[in-house]
Amino acid sequence: MADATPARSGELAATAAAKARQKAWFADFRRRALEEDEPYVIAAAVSPHEIFHAMDVPLVTNTWYSSIISAKRLSPHYFDLMDRLGYHHDLPRYLSLPLMTTLDGDPERAPYGGLPRPALILDRLRGDYAQRITQQWADAFGCPAFFLDAPAQTRLIPDWWAHAQHDWEALYESHRLDFQVEQIEALIAFAEATLGRRLDRTVLEEQMHLINRAGELVAEARDLIAAARPCPVALPDQLSNVMAATWNRGSAWSVEHLTRYVAEIRGRVRTGTGICGNERVRLLWLNTGLWFNTGFYRAFEESHGAVFVWSMYSNYLSDGYRKYFSGDPLRALAARSLSMNEQLHLPPWMAGWILEQARDFGADGAVMLTPLGDRLSASGTRACIETLERAGLPVLELHASMVDARLWDEEAMRARVGRFIDTRVRGGA
Repeated sequence: MADATPARSGELAATAAAKARQKAWFADFRRRALEEDEPYVIAAAVSPHEIFHAMDVPLVTNTWYSSIISAKRLSPHYFDLMDRLGYHHDLPRYLSLPLMTTLDGDPERAPYGGLPRPALILDRLRGDYAQRITQQWADAFGCPAFFLDAPAQTRLIPDWWAHAQHDWEALYESHRLDFQVEQIEALIAFAEATLGRRLDRTVLEEQMHLINRAGELVAEARDLIAAARPCPVALPDQLSNVMAATWNRGSAWSVEHLTRYVAEIRGRVRTGTGICGNERVRLLWLNTGLWFNTGFYRAFEESHGAVFVWSMYSNYLSDGYRKYFSGDPLRALAARSLSMNEQLHLPPWMAGWILEQARDFGADGAVMLTPLGDRLSASGTRACIETLERAGLPVLELHASMVDARLWDEEAMRARVGRFIDTRVRGGA
């Protein structure tokens, strides 16, 4: 029988396994790329990593490394360096932080000794700054950069997540997919020439199907968490497990791990185990993660009975990334990355999806991080907030940075969220 007031639960066993996997993955990366000088790739999060996974080429993501720098609380040093070097104050911090570690040139300070020279850097053109930041980073390394572009959508389908898995040809438009496939073919040719390896397209297709299976498990985990009262999984645990599987997508490990993750959630739901013994308020965290302070997501459980139950990382692998296909893995791969950034950060894509999550999770309100200086992640936040508010979901906007701890006032931010819960979410009750 479920406990009416369950005690606050600890970290999932799956979370420890996810963290161990990431440590083991990076140890393998260090051995191959740093010690054995094997060619590796740095790639943007919204680029087709699957090409390099199928080629068995080590790969790191620029935003992943940025979040590691931030989590280790080293971002103040590097952003101070950015200021001293005369870079624009509003340079996007999420993407520029890794560049600063290279310009600093201090392996004793940089996480994991800093990133060595890659064989190439891959980025997608999403604004007026990405190409210049990436090109400067490639120049600092002395390596080539490869850029993917994406044509604009000519029509928008409001409930895109309902069409993204099977009807993606119509959702993303054939002319856009044609263009993206041409670019991916060019990337494959460039990568094969640069890395001295051949892409096995049979392996790629197998891994693409494994990613779809991983997405199904993420959907199952999401549905269990959304329906459960009290919430059985803390947001930091969701982030650790889903993101470990995302960075390792296409691997058998990702499917095996998510299977264990779902089983553990199901066990908690069955016993009525919750992360907060007095849950009264359910909140969504909107936009990018607060990587230097993920403990903030649990800061209001004891004081307000408020639980953060969802973020965009909880189930984008399911809703936005699954692409079922037959016979043409490159076209499905094109569909996976073609509109990823727009769906996560731009209205009306993001607003409709968020409202769907709010309904399913029974959210009482939401907190939106609007990152300072990062136009890509901030340009659509105001329109999104207005849409959510009109639909009856109160939203608190926090202007900060996902990686720059210098811009974060912990006491002030806790006070703001506390007042928001008391006055707007609970109506002063």
